[in-house]
Amino acid sequence: MVKKYDSNAQRLKRHKRVRAHISGTAERPRLVVFRSAKHIYAQVIDDQVGKTLAAAATNEKDFGAYGGNVEAAKKLGGMIAERALKAGIENVVFDRGGYLYHGRVKALAEGAREGGLKF
Repeated sequence: MVKKYDSNAQRLKRHKRVRAHISGTAERPRLVVFRSAKHIYAQVIDDQVGKTLAAAATNEKDFGAYGGNVEAAKKLGGMIAERALKAGIENVVFDRGGYLYHGRVKALAEGAREGGLKF
């Protein structure tokens, strides 16, 4: 019998394993990524307080483009970097959310680095 594994459940297991070691502080908050089929979301979170300091997503009205491709992810990385710098955040810890560092996740990270975030 062929078993079909739930890829999202596997991703959540990886995410929990990584989150056991990565935590955002006030000095270095966590930049977390979530991607769906049509959109990609990014948040800068201080885990000590449990507060989102900056957020951006491709489904916002002012984004103006399709959110499910690499170009949109790179643009979103620049947006989250701009909002984080406006909030006084320069250094972050990158949390890829259990996804491979490839494609849209990698493009978002590169866009954030080009935007001025350090990680």
